[in-house]
Amino acid sequence: MTEATAQVRRGRPSTGARERILEAAIEVLKADGYAGLTIAKVAAAAGESKPLVVYHYGSKQGLVQAAGQSIAEMITEEVLASVDGAKTVEAVIRGVDAGVERVLDSDERVARLYFDLAAVSVVDPEVRRTITEVNEQWRVVLVRLLTEASDGLPAGRARVLALMVIAGVQGMTLERIERGPTAERKRARELFIRSAVAATSHTRG
Repeated sequence: MTEATAQVRRGRPSTGARERILEAAIEVLKADGYAGLTIAKVAAAAGESKPLVVYHYGSKQGLVQAAGQSIAEMITEEVLASVDGAKTVEAVIRGVDAGVERVLDSDERVARLYFDLAAVSVVDPEVRRTITEVNEQWRVVLVRLLTEASDGLPAGRARVLALMVIAGVQGMTLERIERGPTAERKRARELFIRSAVAATSHTRG
């Protein structure tokens, strides 16, 4: 729990302002990107004052960190729903792919925002920390799913496969952003999944 959250809980009951501010920050980021995010824009979108935005999140970086975490949780929930009941490594990989596709179908701006923040992270340590945390959450979840599958791998090998899957999904996502959901991309996704499954079989051999 953050200090700001603790302060709210110790005081009067929450008015929902913190949640409205976070939702507004995410929408501003989707629409205008990291460069276009300002405290003033978020305050206006949330219908709150700039001092209240600062009270809850401290700075632009604080907003970005909270927004990044919220988006990561949303994507993770969507992926977990897609892999629910998966019994094999292949089913897990296909579930991850399907979950990301569902996110893209729902709002492709989410993926655009991720890559926007990833680009900014090269020169901004605070944003880099947020992206690193988001990626680490993905790795932890995926490694757990891959090790718990009926034909799963030891943790060390699962981490290697998780890295391969995440990199592949990111590449396919970027391809969709640039060219759309083409037939070639659909075939490439299937080829990637089969390659990942084959690599898994090889490492078990």
